[in-house]
This record gives sequence, structure tokens and C-alpha cells, in this order.
Amino acid sequence: MPDSNPSKVSVHPALTHLFASLKLGESRTHKGIGLWPVFARMHPEPSYITLVEALALDGFKITEVSEGGSVPSLRVINETPQHVLLFDGEELKGAKQNRILNTTILMAAGSALDVPVSCTERGRWSYESNEFSSSGSLAYAELRKGKAAAVANSLHVNACHSSDQGAVWQEIEHLHMAANSDDSSKTRAMKDAYDRSQREIEEFSRDVPCHDGQCGLLAVVGDRVEGTDVLSRPEAYAKMHQRLVESHAMDFLVRKRGVARKPLDPEAPARFLAEAAMAAESVHDTPGLGSDHRLRFRWGHGAALRVGDTVVHLALFGSSGLGQGQGHHPSEPPLRRRHR
Repeated sequence: MPDSNPSKVSVHPALTHLFASLKLGESRTHKGIGLWPVFARMHPEPSYITLVEALALDGFKITEVSEGGSVPSLRVINETPQHVLLFDGEELKGAKQNRILNTTILMAAGSALDVPVSCTERGRWSYESNEFSSSGSLAYAELRKGKAAAVANSLHVNACHSSDQGAVWQEIEHLHMAANSDDSSKTRAMKDAYDRSQREIEEFSRDVPCHDGQCGLLAVVGDRVEGTDVLSRPEAYAKMHQRLVESHAMDFLVRKRGVARKPLDPEAPARFLAEAAMAAESVHDTPGLGSDHRLRFRWGHGAALRVGDTVVHLALFGSSGLGQGQGHHPSEPPLRRRHR
């Protein structure tokens, strides 16, 4: 049974090995934001396909949990012979309202699960389809960051992957105002703000290619690391690359209004990852395969899905006063480190 209390020693060896193997490629910069490709030592197992690939297969579907539905849960049925990766923040559209996944889940072949989600379409609760499809979008970086903090708190207090739905709706309202979609979005759908900003997103992301062997992406605005995602299989990462780039583009173009307050610091990623490697850890059950690791460190917080000796997905978020990190970052004075 996974331990629900923060670790007083180093993180799990699988995470230690992953951090030690991370390498950064050459960054692409745009108006003060830097995007670094991430490479790492890969493990071939477990094998899996992405949600978008699975949705194209017979035997895989996502529905409401019942005819009446339940805002914080969806039913996923995987009758295919392959494990399926459900990626934190992926948006699903249809059924009674659009949702995003609250956490990354590796779903076993031939299984069915109720998965935790958050609503991203506040003004609709009526069927537009029986099943969900992919919206093509990933929740933007600030929304994922805040949601991950709320989920970590929920795991600690209630041992479940619940978000703060009110905070999610409030964040999306801020997004609509910034994207000038607040008057045109009848159902307050996050996707409407993305559609409104599509030209700027495309301009931002067109020069950020996915490299051979790339398994992750790290974003820096000025001297602050916004976050990083790393997957265990480069071929799976390649399917997520464009969405990750667009999620950072949306966050930067809308919330940061395209202007970084400080010059881009090329040393920030290395310092950030070094701190993350020394995180305090808590380990929790997950709806699918493996264990859910929640991390807290001086400049941020994060989550990792581990299956055996493989970290299937590592997601780290830079601190923004959410209470999961220590509230400091590389440009601030160092803290006295906790003894372990």
C-alpha cells in the first residue's frame, strides 16, 4: 500500500534515476519565453498508446458515469489490447459538458475505470453526444499548475484526486477576459478562448519542432520556470508535443500578455531541475496502474506516475504562491534546507 505521508528521505530511486538522466537540448525563444526540448534515458516498458490514438480504436470509449452524469467523474472503457495513457489536463468534449483530466492515469488493457475530471464548460449540462472525443487542446500551464496543487491537497486530506472546481471555473473566466472571448462564449467553454486565440497560438508554436528522441518540454518565462513534462516513451511524447507547446503559448500569450518582465535566464532550467530532484515526496494510490507521487520543493511542486521502475510521466510546475512549493524561485535568496 502506498504511503500517504511525505517522505523524509530522497524520492523513489526511479525518480532519482530519471532526474540524473535528464538532458536539455537547444532552446527556442519567443518574446522572452524559452522552450527547451528534454531528453532522458528511456525504459521500453510499460508500453502504451496515447488517448488520442485510443479514441480512434474500436473498443475504447469515454462516457458520462451514468445517464444523469456526475461533474467530477467520467467512465472510460478500454477493451483494446493496449494500455492507454490519459494525460493530465487533456480536454474531452461532448456528452453533457467538456472536461479535463485531473491527473495522469495509465489504464490497463481490457479494463474500465471511473476517472477524476474537472469541468471546463460551466454553462452547459445537456447532451450533445453520447460519447466524448478529444477537443484537441490541453489545459494551459497556469490552469494545470493550480489544478495540480488542489489535487495534491485533496490526496493529502481526502485520498482522492479532486480539484477545486470553483477555482477552475474562475481561472477559465480570467482566460476568457484576457482572450476577449468573454462575450462570445455562450457556455464559458475553455475551448472557445483557445479558438479565439488560434492565430496567435499558431504563430507562437510553428517554430518549435519535436526532435528525434525528445521525451519532454521545459518552459521558462524570463527567469522563472513555468513547468516541464517528461514521458517515458518518445513516440508518446511526439503525440503530445504540439499540445504542450500550445498550452504554454496560450498561457504566455494570454496570461503573460506576450511580455516577459525579466530577461530569459538560460541557467534557470538546470537550477530548477536540481531542486526538484531533492523534493519531499508523498506516494498515493492511482485509479490505474502504478503509484502517484506528489512532489514539493523549493521552487515548485509536481507529480509523477510510476509503474515499477519506470516514471511514465513527470510533471513539474514552477511556484506561484499555490502552497505546494516553498514560494521561492532561482532569483530569490536561498532557503535553509530541511533536514531529512
